[in-house]
Amino acid sequence: MTQKRLTPQNATVTTATIQVQALTIGNKQVTLAVFRQLEDADIINLLDASLSGEPWGRINYHPDKCADEKEHIHVVWQEDDELRRATVYEPSVASHRHPAAGLYAEALIAEGLDYRDPRTTATGSNRIQVIKGNAEGALGFARFTHRGVLFHGPVRSDFTKVFHNQYFRQHQGEQLWHQLRHVAGPEATSESIAERLPALGYTTSWQRLKELPQLFIAV
Repeated sequence: MTQKRLTPQNATVTTATIQVQALTIGNKQVTLAVFRQLEDADIINLLDASLSGEPWGRINYHPDKCADEKEHIHVVWQEDDELRRATVYEPSVASHRHPAAGLYAEALIAEGLDYRDPRTTATGSNRIQVIKGNAEGALGFARFTHRGVLFHGPVRSDFTKVFHNQYFRQHQGEQLWHQLRHVAGPEATSESIAERLPALGYTTSWQRLKELPQLFIAV
């Protein structure tokens, strides 16, 4: 079968209609200066990763000079009767701060995780980081990936001490479980605490925000 040649006689031009949605105040398009003045507030709820308000759309503008950072979007959203702006990161780089994240790391430490574990030096999503606080007795923090979402949470100093120094484990091993279960529940384990992490909720909220229409603002 011969392929038809493109000629002026058999070619046509079709005009596509593209809808551009602008963010306006009254009859005036919102400017960069006005957008920067919106309060920066998290739209993804810290506890269950649901949306804390009604999203309006995405803005392809980086008011904090963050264009070269890890993948993220900027969203305009409504909280009660006020507008906010939010920076939302892709799940694998989210570092979503959640109370159960610290408890999960503490449970792993109580179960035997320490700095010699291969997971602490792994790369990518298999890595578990446990960092000491800056001062004696200060909270440390843990960072790890669970079901595709990067989580971040506080870790108490007794746990970071044991993580970094096996001497303390010999003297505080049982005490760690007592401290953990006093907060997390009498039957808590790393597995049961991991189920509290809202990985699915964060991923669902991210997808919803990514699919928002782009809103244009005036330069």
